[in-house]
Amino acid sequence: MNLHDLERRGAAGKFLTPAEAAEAVRAFGPRVALEGGFQGAERVIPVFAQGYAPEEYLVAIQLRFRPQDSLAHRDILGAVLGLGLERSVLGDIAVGEGNAWLVCLVHVAGFIVENLAKAGKVGVRAEKIPLGALPAPGKALREQRGTVASLRLDAVLAEALRCSRGAAAELLAQGLVQLRHGEVRDGAVKVRQGDIISVRGKGRVKLLQAGEATRKGRIWVTIGHYV
Repeated sequence: MNLHDLERRGAAGKFLTPAEAAEAVRAFGPRVALEGGFQGAERVIPVFAQGYAPEEYLVAIQLRFRPQDSLAHRDILGAVLGLGLERSVLGDIAVGEGNAWLVCLVHVAGFIVENLAKAGKVGVRAEKIPLGALPAPGKALREQRGTVASLRLDAVLAEALRCSRGAAAELLAQGLVQLRHGEVRDGAVKVRQGDIISVRGKGRVKLLQAGEATRKGRIWVTIGHYV
């Protein structure tokens, strides 16, 4: 996506990552508006049109499922991507009890509503709702306590996903991992307390705390999983 072409046409683009949005602001300043469908959205589209309404470009979709079923952000994201769509047509996703919400580009909204019937093994019913009916995105974290050999990204990632260091290294090598909103392939990069790690198709985690070393020299960590 060439933002300069969008500016010349007075058009809007696809969803940007937080890092891409920050770069757009640095490059275009007040000439670009960032719109995610609600205040505080993490994923936003660049808009160069004047006097626009968000509804011209974005649609909100609500997913309903049984309250006794459990779904997470990664389940919804995986289900929508499983329809053959790109991540760049999807904005933020929020999950509640028996409900989930997502923001998408106008041209894919009908396709999602018509074809999204299941997330994981859970049946869902999709319908369009006004952008103004979107709830604030949840920031709930499910905490996980464990130890790591070091605060290297591959070590923290392996602990967060409960997988081997080799499996974590493979995710990094495939370019599926972002740290501090930027793609990282080097497992030796250090993770700092408060850092957010995103893994495409698997969700996001946050290093909430890195504590003292155990008797065996490992480091206690508390990892938060966004739910």
